[in-house]
Amino acid sequence: MFKDLSKFQKGVIAALSIALMTCVGIIITLLIVLKVAEGRLQKIGSTMDEMAVQHIISTVKVDEVIPLNTDITITDELTVGINMVVESKIPFRAEIPVSDKMMVPIRIGIKDYIVMDTTIRIKDAVNIMVDDTIPMNQKMKMPIFGKSGPSFPIQGEIPVKQKLHVSFNELMNVHSVIPIDMLIIDTLPIGLKMRIPVDLMIPIKIPIKSTAKIHFTAPMPVDAKIPIKLTIPVNIPLEETSLAAYFHKMAEGLRGLTKLSLE
Repeated sequence: MFKDLSKFQKGVIAALSIALMTCVGIIITLLIVLKVAEGRLQKIGSTMDEMAVQHIISTVKVDEVIPLNTDITITDELTVGINMVVESKIPFRAEIPVSDKMMVPIRIGIKDYIVMDTTIRIKDAVNIMVDDTIPMNQKMKMPIFGKSGPSFPIQGEIPVKQKLHVSFNELMNVHSVIPIDMLIIDTLPIGLKMRIPVDLMIPIKIPIKSTAKIHFTAPMPVDAKIPIKLTIPVNIPLEETSLAAYFHKMAEGLRGLTKLSLE
């Protein structure tokens, strides 16, 4: 049958045969690829179904400061440790007998005049500075050859300025007025024998270390900042969330990806 065909017809038939064989090979390859893709899509769909029932497990670290400004009511009694010092005053009334000698400081200013009229004896010699002038008005005789001669008047002043060492053998009368202006600072012993009334408020300090139970009848205002440092484990089941339905839909879509249905 092929002997009656021309060369061109034989070439066309050969080309068509080759093309047909190529198409058959491509179709077989596509069927194999489709089968493999379908199997893989089934596995991916199963994986998506498994993901829909999984849990998200993680840890969340919280490091924040929460401002708190509110009123709280405490209903239970609280045991409170007390460690404090109570300061108070106690009235004290009494009469205290005193019999003692006290050294009392004195500060007295004296300003007066003392009249002195007495006799004193000066035992030691006294150095006296003489600074004076001795007047002279007399007649003097001048001897001539060892015999008395003529007299002639002498008149003048003799200055005297020297230190004399004088001693006194008799009592000396002293009459004078002595001014006194002095300040006396001293301590004097003074005997005391008396009863002193005392009316005082005595401050005391009492240390208290104990425990007490207290309760609050009204809400307590609280204004504070509360630091929070937590590590919180988080376990979220995806099956209980809205994501599970979407995972199942994606799994069904992946399984039906190779089907020709438009559902």
